[in-house]
Amino acid sequence: MFNVLKEHRIIYAYLLGFIGVLCFAATLPLTTIALNDFSPAFITVIRAVIAGFAACLWVFLSSSGKPRRDEIKPLVVSGLGLVFGFPLAMAIGLQSVPSYHGAVVLGILPLVTAGLSVIVYGYRARLGFWVCAVVGTSLVVVFTLREQDGSMSWADLWLVLAALMAASGYVIAGNLAKKRPGPWVICWSLILLSPISVMATVLVWPDFFWVRPNSSLMALLALGLFSMFFGFFAWNTGLALGGIAEVGQVQLLQLFLTLIWGSILIGEVVTIDVWVFAVLVAATVYLGRRLS
Repeated sequence: MFNVLKEHRIIYAYLLGFIGVLCFAATLPLTTIALNDFSPAFITVIRAVIAGFAACLWVFLSSSGKPRRDEIKPLVVSGLGLVFGFPLAMAIGLQSVPSYHGAVVLGILPLVTAGLSVIVYGYRARLGFWVCAVVGTSLVVVFTLREQDGSMSWADLWLVLAALMAASGYVIAGNLAKKRPGPWVICWSLILLSPISVMATVLVWPDFFWVRPNSSLMALLALGLFSMFFGFFAWNTGLALGGIAEVGQVQLLQLFLTLIWGSILIGEVVTIDVWVFAVLVAATVYLGRRLS
């Protein structure tokens, strides 16, 4: 009986992890849709407002405790990277390149996160990890050079900055999540930053907002509810139930799911070359995690 319950718990954990990654994977194509009618700044802050409202609702219904004074700084700092830094840099980059391009460049995000963990918290990493990190980075550089006729564009630099913003947020939030539930961490980050989100939304509010196409409006709603809020709930809960090392491997699917979402949502045609680079980047991430 105990083994059956344990097996069901593991299956449930992996399912939640997959749902979380599925939400995250749609972020780039959804942002590409929203960029047809809205600026990167507005997309960034409105998704934070939408997610912040959902976070307030969750905290109220769950009677979640307030953060201690020493927890406020890491909540704000991690939120600045995840709530503002990553979405803004990503959206600026996606103004010039397709979402599949961004998916491959951001495919090394898990390695960047692991590398920052080593640097910030002094975790030891074996030589194999650094080899994989160099190989993965080299693959991304080669991919961008092939896509940009032998040169790197500003869009690629913005995407790299987006990866650094997300990785820094993950590292700080992940350290805090050792003592607090993952949903609590993202919710309070959103709540503490909500005054900035609301004021910034008012400042950059576009004219004729409601006459924009329904596709762009729905993309904004999905970015706020799924990419910024529900995805973190499912992902963090799955990690807590099944273990970070085990369920965390599901993130390897994110790159491929983004390519699939791009095909479904915006009709992007992904060539064989892109799939090859995606597989190679995912392989280096997998090996890097195994050797870290």
